[in-house]
Amino acid sequence: MRNAPISSIYRQANGPTPTGSDARERNEAAMKLAWQKHGLLVIDPDEINDDWSRQHLINVAEKHYGKRKGT
Repeated sequence: MRNAPISSIYRQANGPTPTGSDARERNEAAMKLAWQKHGLLVIDPDEINDDWSRQHLINVAEKHYGKRKGT
């Protein structure tokens, strides 16, 4: 594996790490693309204001993937 090609994703981060609104905008764009192109849903439970909905999402995730580590 030592000479295996490195994914191009590592070359894409050649600038400073975005912060603030720039980071939020980039994350939103990446999450939108992940959903539209791959059907991959990315949700931060802390961004869900309704307690019932947030807990339901956590329950579904834990059922499929297990409990989060370090929480």
